[in-house]
Amino acid sequence: MTGLLEAREKLRIFYGKYELYVTAGIKFILGILVFSLINGQTGYMERLRSPAVVLLLSLVCAFLPVNAMVVMACGMILLHLFALSMEACAIGLCLFLLLLFLYGKFAPKNGYTTILTSVLCFFRVPQVMPVAAGMLKEPSSYFSVLCGAVVYFYIRGVQENLANFTATEETEELAKFTAALKIFTENKEMYLVLAAFFIASMVVYLIRRQSMNYAWRIALFVGNMVELVIFLVGYILLDMTDKILWVLIGTLLSIVISLVLEFFFYNLDYSRVERVQFEDDEYYYFVKAVPKVFVARKDKRVKQITPRNRVSAGRRELARELDIDEDLLE
Repeated sequence: MTGLLEAREKLRIFYGKYELYVTAGIKFILGILVFSLINGQTGYMERLRSPAVVLLLSLVCAFLPVNAMVVMACGMILLHLFALSMEACAIGLCLFLLLLFLYGKFAPKNGYTTILTSVLCFFRVPQVMPVAAGMLKEPSSYFSVLCGAVVYFYIRGVQENLANFTATEETEELAKFTAALKIFTENKEMYLVLAAFFIASMVVYLIRRQSMNYAWRIALFVGNMVELVIFLVGYILLDMTDKILWVLIGTLLSIVISLVLEFFFYNLDYSRVERVQFEDDEYYYFVKAVPKVFVARKDKRVKQITPRNRVSAGRRELARELDIDEDLLE
């Protein structure tokens, strides 16, 4: 355990020292993943599928706030949808404007949460995001999770209805709009996911705010179990039992990542809990103080000891040092 604590402190010191470079590197790698994933899942505009475009956009995002990546990702999706169908692009534009309004209004500092929610949805293991948001953020951060999940379901819905969007008859224009709208109105799985995410996020937030011992650990386990039960019951009722395996895998992964987050952000020593009481002119205060688990960094200093060289001083130097006549040393 001591080794892990020392490694955590070293990581914190390293990040604090090279924060600018580490953050830029993370955003660059995340940008490559996001834009490559968009091209892989949509890819309707051939010019945007070039690796040079992905690298250039990722490089630009590395030096801009993370919200710039959110906007660029939405723009790339809309360009792909425009190449596929004007109707799909129009519905997507209205959707993204609404989501960007909710994101900018309620969760403007949760860009990573929005992006990672969409990415993990494509990998079928998004359960960690609402739990992590409940542990580290305020309740308003749920809107960032919502935005990421809705974007995923819209892209997936377009893929599942390609036959409708690729029709060339003029009479099919209304059918394209109808198909785009049905992605939201008839997608019961999306509403199940959004409900599970909301309930899990609120449960985790409410429990981890309590003053009881091991509040964060209890919160992450209860939140993951609540999320698991909602998904299991929901998918059984929707007759989508083929997704249950991925729900179990996602829940296990969520528990592991949640424990890692607790270790880095909320590792407390409950064996040394102190309760203090004090007052002022208007109130009595009862405070529970729980110290953090901390290992002092070991500063290793290596002192090199070298033998002194014997220097034979001449009579002239010695006399000069003693401020005497040189003849007296004969």
